[in-house]
Amino acid sequence: MTRAAALLAALVLALAPAAFADGDPASDVLVSERVFYPYEVKLAREDTEALQDTIRSATDQGVRVRVALIAHDFDLGSAGLLFEKPQAYAKFLAEELGNFNRDWLLVVMPNGYGIYKCKPRPQEGYSDPCEGTFHTAADEKLLAGVPSPKRSEDFAASAEVAVKALAERHGASFGPGLWPWLAAAVVVLGVGALLVKRARNRKDAPLVGGVDGDDQPAGAHEPDRALHQD
Repeated sequence: MTRAAALLAALVLALAPAAFADGDPASDVLVSERVFYPYEVKLAREDTEALQDTIRSATDQGVRVRVALIAHDFDLGSAGLLFEKPQAYAKFLAEELGNFNRDWLLVVMPNGYGIYKCKPRPQEGYSDPCEGTFHTAADEKLLAGVPSPKRSEDFAASAEVAVKALAERHGASFGPGLWPWLAAAVVVLGVGALLVKRARNRKDAPLVGGVDGDDQPAGAHEPDRALHQD
């Protein structure tokens, strides 16, 4: 092997880790997407769809949220030291995203949640895009009361609960949904149909026991002829 070939091989080996390891995968995805999903975790489709629907509803109501689901340290790329430090990673990730969007950023890890909302810094040359955060200790306390995912498969479902709690605190409303109203309508229609049927049965029923339609004995209004005989 020539010296040039040896140097080229060494260069390839040196660059390989950088080529295949992403510095912060979530920051690449969340520039354009609303959710970063963990690697090598199978999430139920109904859970991911419910999470997306909740995020969409919150966004439509003015509470724009992006979510990073971090199930393992390798989901963080080269930021693996921040695994199971959800609040520290939320700040780190928000600053990574600060030049692109400044939505609410929710981080979900096995041990809990992190929250951050970038407060933009005035642009004076190069500097970190976030001067601080708009989130408060009350937001952190709220999320501390939301159960963290017990299994990797629960990440999307747990995230949906957290997004709802956060969005409702900041003015969004999700309501009971459509099914309770449909169920109530079915009950009302059923009761109405039953009442109509009973009314028709009463109207068509024959007289029983010499009782006329006014619930009076038949002939009760006729004079006693025996009393008026001459």
